[in-house]
Parts: sequence; C-alpha cells; structure tokens
Amino acid sequence: MDQKIITVEIYADIICPWCYIGKKRLDAAFALRPHVTPRYLWRGFLLNPGMAAEGMDRQAYLHNKFGSAAASVYGRIAAAGLESGISFDFDKITRTPDSRTVHHVLISAQQHVERLSEAFYQAYFIDGKDIGDADVLAQVIDSTGLDIDQEAAHSTATHRQLEQDLFMARQLQLDGVPYFIFAEQYAVAGAHMPEHFLPVIDAAAA
Repeated sequence: MDQKIITVEIYADIICPWCYIGKKRLDAAFALRPHVTPRYLWRGFLLNPGMAAEGMDRQAYLHNKFGSAAASVYGRIAAAGLESGISFDFDKITRTPDSRTVHHVLISAQQHVERLSEAFYQAYFIDGKDIGDADVLAQVIDSTGLDIDQEAAHSTATHRQLEQDLFMARQLQLDGVPYFIFAEQYAVAGAHMPEHFLPVIDAAAA
C-alpha cells in the first residue's frame, strides 16, 4: 500500500490539557494507520485572550474560572490523561501564562511543531514551568536540541499569522479546542478516542 501524507491543522492552546490529550489520542489513531503519515500544522487559539503578558497566579486563575469545581474538573482531566499516557502534575503549576509567545514559536517553526509542542506541553503540565517566561521558553527550546530561529518568532509575519489563526477560529465559531482539520476537508472537534478519528483519517487519505 502506498504511503499517504495528509495535512492536519491543529487549533490548540499549549495550556489546554484537553489539547494535549487530543494530540496523544490522534497519534494513537495514526499508529493504527501506518500507511498514512500526518503533516501537522499548528493553528493558534487562546483560551484566555485577555490574559496579561506576565500571566497570573495559578490558584487565582482556577478560582476565577472554575470556583469550587476546579478540583473535580482537573481530577477528571488527570484520569483521562493517564489513559493516554500523560501523567499530569497540576500541583506543580504556579502560574497560568499568556501563551502568545509560545504560539509565535510554534507558528514560526512549523517543520518542528510536533517535537516543540510536545516539549512545551511537558514543560507546562509535567514540570510545572512558567512557559510564558522568556528564559524558560528559551530553555525548553534548547532542551529539544532543535536549531530554532527564535528571531523568526518575533517577526511581523509570525505575529500576523497568529492573528489570522485567531480570526479563522472566530470564523469557525470555535469556543473550545482542540479542533482538527484533515486535508482541508474534514473537521473534528474535541479530544476523541483514537478509534473515532479513524473514519476521518481514512476519508482524508482516500
């Protein structure tokens, strides 16, 4: 069987735990279709578009967003993460960052987006690092061993692309992520189980 390559656009935010789970489940789906290779494109989405550049205290953020329900919400997320091989350590997170800078890096380095996004997800959700901090961001990039042009992340073109992604998310009326578009034709919203992605992968590869 000939190898097929399909483009998968991923609308996500690096501070979204369901986006991390959804990507892991999508990887598991593609593992069941070894003749299909995904080419991932990162599309920026902001869970907190009004977040200050310096971010905010994690506990204050959780209280503002979920109130007393935060513990039960994140308990369910942790359980779903374990099923997908992610050992979330939410207690390590002390700040919720503004994720724009991370988006800029991912958008400017699309050819490395899979390894980079995994590194950022791990730094934030497993190691509890403040990935909104410029020094931490640089350390995470260095840890991948990738040759990343960090100047490109600050370019006007990259900043415009993020704004375009956010505009497209509004056009698509996205009120949450992850959101996946396969081969510019088929869309799937949410972190579905691997088997639920298979019909869409098959259709996109047909």
